[in-house]
Amino acid sequence: MQRRGFIKNTMVFAGMALGGWIPAGMAARPAAKAPLVPLGEGFSYDKLKAYIGETFQVYGGPGLRIVVNLKLVGVDRPRRSKETEQFVARFQGLGDDLLEGGVYQFQHSAAGEFRLLIAPTISDGQSQYYRADFNLLR
Repeated sequence: MQRRGFIKNTMVFAGMALGGWIPAGMAARPAAKAPLVPLGEGFSYDKLKAYIGETFQVYGGPGLRIVVNLKLVGVDRPRRSKETEQFVARFQGLGDDLLEGGVYQFQHSAAGEFRLLIAPTISDGQSQYYRADFNLLR
């Protein structure tokens, strides 16, 4: 028996002995991430949640010259009523790039450009965290 045939047969028998686990695991591929929807068309909990883990360039300060990268690290579960949808988006930036609370210009390749009111929350020495509160009419 040639080496290639031996290895192939060994893999098949090992897979069968493990209940088909090896061939299925080798053939499995990670699910594709859903395409991101531009946020300039309107915010919602579902749209913003899709951006968790994404980094945004934030412009602020005199003449919008300060550029800070903020990563969206979480979107709190919304409270919904017939008229409103309320949720909080949480961002993480470097500890030495402190932004004051205010309205900043956000930019992202898929999300586009938009303005957002953010406020600093806590700092752990290495990172500074910010929040953006949403109270949207439905």
